[in-house]
Amino acid sequence: MMTEKYFCVAGHRFGTHCPDWALAPYEPFEVEKGECLFFLDVMPEDDLPALLASYKEVTRCNEEPPYLWLYENKVRPELDDVLFGFSLQETGTVSFLEIPADLSQGQCRLKVRRRITRSEVECCINNAMMLLFTLYSTLRDTLMIHSSVTVFEGKGYSFLGKSGTGKSTHSSLWLKYIEGTWLLNDDNPVIRLEADGTPYIYGSPWSGKTPCYKNERVPLGGIVRLEQAPYNKITRLKGLEAYTAFLPSCSSLKWKRNLEDALCQTVETVVSKVGVWHLECLPDEAAARLSNSTITQ
Repeated sequence: MMTEKYFCVAGHRFGTHCPDWALAPYEPFEVEKGECLFFLDVMPEDDLPALLASYKEVTRCNEEPPYLWLYENKVRPELDDVLFGFSLQETGTVSFLEIPADLSQGQCRLKVRRRITRSEVECCINNAMMLLFTLYSTLRDTLMIHSSVTVFEGKGYSFLGKSGTGKSTHSSLWLKYIEGTWLLNDDNPVIRLEADGTPYIYGSPWSGKTPCYKNERVPLGGIVRLEQAPYNKITRLKGLEAYTAFLPSCSSLKWKRNLEDALCQTVETVVSKVGVWHLECLPDEAAARLSNSTITQ
């Protein structure tokens, strides 16, 4: 059954018209209808290959699911010059996201091939919503980041690193050994600057493999980039080192100059307000206690 619902993440409202069974992670963020950053209309498509034939496939962006395709648009000027496809299968996209060229319009369409599995539909909707949130919120002092975030004594601590580095593992060690710690989000939290430049970190409906969908916000207390090592050592980063440690974990559409400029400005503000550390560590209790005692001072 199709439903129209509205949600608010980090103070940004957005809406969708889609199957109601696809929205469980979004339920904690549901709000009343109102002015939106964007609205996603999910529509069944009978002949997706014929639709895609009008566009040039540029690339497939990742090597593991969910897969993202980029398409160059030179045929419909009312749409953005780069459009997107999503799928759980590397053989080809099963959906196509149409975004208006004028982002002030905010009316987007996700065309999804008929007769695919529910998990594939959920994947397409979820990734479209994440991409649109990043696209539309970046100009509003907001960052979608790839991070696991724990909360301790009322502040959020963001653990960064490449996939497989141990972000979730380090968070779980805090939860196990640091009394009073709780998990805010395990994959894609959101940072937003207050009017005075103070960064807050928010839970989101996007938490990877961990079902942690908390509609909460706390001041950002610190940022830690993890690196696996046969020892435990933590180093404070400043200036350009702090900036370059944080920037790669921020989601962006790098070919859009205005968005990239806005993102870089927000990153610069965040690292000027919050401590950034590099933690070389083992996956053990000592690493958790070292990072906690250092970054929460």
